[in-house]
Amino acid sequence: MQVAFGRSMLFGNGLSALMTLMAISAGLVVVFVIGPLLVGGERPGHGWAPWLAYFGALGAGFMLLEVALLQRFVLLLGHPVYSLTVTLFSLLLGTGLGSLISRRIEPSRVRNVTVVAIFGVAAVALAAAAGLARLIDVGIAWALPARIVFAVAIIAPVGILLGMPLPGGMRLVAADRADIIPWGWGMNGAFSVLGATLAVFIAMNWGFSITLCAAAAVYAVAAVTLRTR
Repeated sequence: MQVAFGRSMLFGNGLSALMTLMAISAGLVVVFVIGPLLVGGERPGHGWAPWLAYFGALGAGFMLLEVALLQRFVLLLGHPVYSLTVTLFSLLLGTGLGSLISRRIEPSRVRNVTVVAIFGVAAVALAAAAGLARLIDVGIAWALPARIVFAVAIIAPVGILLGMPLPGGMRLVAADRADIIPWGWGMNGAFSVLGATLAVFIAMNWGFSITLCAAAAVYAVAAVTLRTR
């Protein structure tokens, strides 16, 4: 927080607005998700905390990674609108394929494959933090259609890995803890909102490489949580 306030002259009221949005989002999550979990009469049975931490980590980690990728590919594609369109298309295409693959995995292998996929996402995020800028430099002088194809070829495989953890986790809880499913969806959505604002906050203060490292750390937490369930 000291870093953020120390840069208030650089970012003006924008950073203050972002911090206010983060506080409001966190407050709403506490009131409408965490609060009912702690005191509500219809909360899931014993053992819900690790599962909801898993789904929350997936939501936050996904947004940390997505925001960082959106910004990185602005340089390659030459305009924020192109980056938004191509990056989201590639991620949605990849996550759809990943979800389809996850549904076809044998029940006995769902946990192990999902854990491997999550660690794969963490590894990709770390690799992107270390070398994505140099990879983008390779194609930055190409014609726009070639750069778009290049971006899709980079992002879509990452999307396949990103599309596997959520349906994999849902399949696991559906087997014997169906009471957790609606709470898992809610936690995932709530932490997606928090993750988006947190990604911008981290990037403004420490850069997009650190944002990617933060995404890797959050996904690693999700993998360990699922592995120990």
